[in-house]
Amino acid sequence: MGCAWFGPRTSSELTKKQSHERRALTWRATGIVSLRDEDLTSIPKAAYEQGPLIKALDASNNKLEALDESISFLNKLQRLTLTNNRISLLNDRLVQLSKLRVLVLNDNSILELPSTIGRLTNLEHLNLENNQLRAIPESIGYMTRLQTLEVGKNMLTSLPETLGGCHSLEHIDAKQNQLEKLPVYIAKLEKLKVLMVDSNMIEELPNNIFQGCTMLHTLLIHKNPIENKAIQSLPGFKEYNERRVQKYDKQIYGGAMNDDLSFDEGYDRETQ
Repeated sequence: MGCAWFGPRTSSELTKKQSHERRALTWRATGIVSLRDEDLTSIPKAAYEQGPLIKALDASNNKLEALDESISFLNKLQRLTLTNNRISLLNDRLVQLSKLRVLVLNDNSILELPSTIGRLTNLEHLNLENNQLRAIPESIGYMTRLQTLEVGKNMLTSLPETLGGCHSLEHIDAKQNQLEKLPVYIAKLEKLKVLMVDSNMIEELPNNIFQGCTMLHTLLIHKNPIENKAIQSLPGFKEYNERRVQKYDKQIYGGAMNDDLSFDEGYDRETQ
C-alpha cells in the first residue's frame, strides 16, 4: 500500500519552497513581499507566516485563481498588488485587511466583489480595471478616503449612487463599460478632478455635475451617444471649461506637457 505525499510534487516546487523560506528573512526585515513573475498558483505559506510584519505584497504576473483564506493573517497589510493573474472570485476575508490603503487587481477575471468591500475604509486607491465586473457594491460609499477608482474595461451598466459618499475621490476611470448614465450623486464629489467615461452608452450627464464637482478639470466622454451641445448647455460648464483650459496652459508653459491630451484636443476639434 503506497504512502500519500503532501509535500512539493516536483523538484521545481521544492526549490521554490526553499527559496521562499530563505527570502522570508528579508520579507520580515523589510515588510515587503515580492513574488512577481514566479509562475505561482498560490501565495506561499512562508509569506502568510510573517503575519502583521508585512506591509506590502506584490504577486503580479502569476497564475493565481483565488485568494487563500490565510490572507487575513496579513492584518497590517497596506498595499496588495495582484495584477495579471487568473482570479475570478475574491475571498470575503479580503475585507478583514482593515489597514489596506492600495488594492490593485487589474487584468484578472473577477466576476464580482464582496458585498462588504466597503469595510476597507482606509483604502485610497482601488484598481479593478480589465475584469468582468457587472456591478460595484453599494457599500463602496463607506470608502470615505478613496482618492482613485479605476473600473475601466469591465461590463458595468451603472455605478452606485452611494459613490457620492466617497467624498475624497479625485480620479474616476470607468471607460469601456456599458454605462447608460452616471449616478446623480456624483455631483457631491467636490474634490473630483478627472472623470474618464469614454466608450460607454451615456446619453446624458447629471444636470448639476459641473456645479457640484467644482474641481473637475478633465472630462473624457468620447464614443458615447451624448451630444456636445447637451454637455455645453449644463449649468457650470463655462467655469469647468475655464479650469480645463487653465490646466493645460500650466502644462504647456510649465514644461509638463505630455501626449495624453485625448479629451481636450478631441473635444475642441469637435465643438469648434
